[in-house]
Amino acid sequence: MDELKGILSRNLVRCRRAAGLTQLQVAEKLNYSDKAVSKWERGEGLPDLAVLVALARLYGVTLDYLVSEHAEKERPPRGKGRSRLVWTLCSCALVWVIATAVFALLGIFKAEGRIWLSFVFAAPVTCIVLVVFSALWGGRYCVFASVSGMLWTCALAVFLCWRAENVWLVFVAAAPLQVLAVFWFILRPKKAK
Repeated sequence: MDELKGILSRNLVRCRRAAGLTQLQVAEKLNYSDKAVSKWERGEGLPDLAVLVALARLYGVTLDYLVSEHAEKERPPRGKGRSRLVWTLCSCALVWVIATAVFALLGIFKAEGRIWLSFVFAAPVTCIVLVVFSALWGGRYCVFASVSGMLWTCALAVFLCWRAENVWLVFVAAAPLQVLAVFWFILRPKKAK
């Protein structure tokens, strides 16, 4: 059993470092404490099977890879972290390409009005994309930041687009929503195992 703990701990450290993650980031993605991750990596405990499956998915390796002995110089397969970042950045860039295309088409067809609003609305759409990807792949901090960004860019888009006398009150309305987001972030329970 001690041999398995040693093999698993070395592989967990190797995979985490190859993925470019800290113990805290791994813990957040798994909804565990960083102390638990540290304990597994020191070989002082074994995660249960469900956690091992989650770790294998996180690092982009098989369960067999995690529990098998490997040469010291052998590098683990590339994790999914970089490809997830690329997907997120490409999706955000696509939003801005579409906004630019809409702006250009409106300019070509000599549309009346404020065609620059295509860029204003690209900001909240980008934040919505970030909310989706951070909910799928990111940690608590990423989700909180993207939700906050979405909230304030939506308020800014309404402020810039709506021609009303007291439109600035949209920011006053957004403030309690931000307070709710802060409370959600702080009070959201974390598993500590």
